[in-house]
Amino acid sequence: MLTELNMIEPWNLTVVQPAVKPVFKGDAPLRRDALRENLERACQHVRTAQRYSRSKVVVFPEFFLHGFQPGRSNADWIGASLRLDGPELAQLGAAAKAAGCYVAGMIYEVLDEFPGRFWNTAVILDPQGKVALTYRKLYAMTGKTRPGDVYDEYIRRYGGPTALFPVLRTPYGNLGCLVCYDINFPEVSRCLALNGAEILLHISSEGRSGYHLPDGGWELARRVRAYENHAYLAMSNCGPNVDGEAPEDVSHGHSQVIHFDGKVLNMAESAGETLITAEIDIEALRRRRSRASLNFLAELSTGIHAPIYAAARHWPLNGWADAPGTGVAENRQVEAEVIADLTRRGVLVAPTRVEAATAGRLPQQE
Repeated sequence: MLTELNMIEPWNLTVVQPAVKPVFKGDAPLRRDALRENLERACQHVRTAQRYSRSKVVVFPEFFLHGFQPGRSNADWIGASLRLDGPELAQLGAAAKAAGCYVAGMIYEVLDEFPGRFWNTAVILDPQGKVALTYRKLYAMTGKTRPGDVYDEYIRRYGGPTALFPVLRTPYGNLGCLVCYDINFPEVSRCLALNGAEILLHISSEGRSGYHLPDGGWELARRVRAYENHAYLAMSNCGPNVDGEAPEDVSHGHSQVIHFDGKVLNMAESAGETLITAEIDIEALRRRRSRASLNFLAELSTGIHAPIYAAARHWPLNGWADAPGTGVAENRQVEAEVIADLTRRGVLVAPTRVEAATAGRLPQQE
């Protein structure tokens, strides 16, 4: 039983919404100076979060080191990718160590075990400056490799549920990561929660579309993911696009921290560069999770749902095991084939008018 001596006092979490200079601009070669500038800026943000808020966890968005430029090849991104033991994460780790906090963010990563591929990888650095958690993005439609694309080999090398849905246990609570598009799949957050995650770090990069408005699907999904899993959720989005091809305010901003009851605790009110901080009361969360009333994690009857999931045939596993996909077009072709199969099997019903199926198509998401 917890005593007052080992209870966790409320602590601060800071979400960074940084200005980012893309490492690619149009068709120009890789700008390594942009990567260095982004990294140095990130280290300064870590120091600021510690100095002003004494934060124990600092969260950066997707692409906070690389930025993003559509139309670049897999080879381009492989050339720009980093390694977990490389100098970039060592420098960011040194900032985390100096600040005595955990730092989370995303890198493009290459792995020797999977040549010719690049990965979208969330990392958490611990207060000793070491990489303490890696999560490789499960859902995306671009040329990066996802664990499901090479599922058998990935599981053989790294293991099963722990590797796919890792959770970092810290003195301040249990941290789990998901990246951008993952928020639209409740299974990702739920699997993290079932593995023990108490704070979901949504490392995101979101542009300006109707789906990202305050009452849009992505925003609503975040609040639901927190509520249904009794988990805090911290979302970091990119700030201004500096010296890139896209407009400076291409991101909608609105980084936020959400309480485990689904209410927003703090939110960036613009797309500008900023830091927002919220208090995390992990003891209150644990009291909520131990309460025998509307306890969705305790009441979840997994055996009811497992047969449906096991029998369902949707997106294929190992679909890009022999060679990596090259981008959105190839993934959309697979998606069209899956929709056609679901329609043939009666899972989906075809619309009366063909154009109704393509109206309002989602913008490309990472």
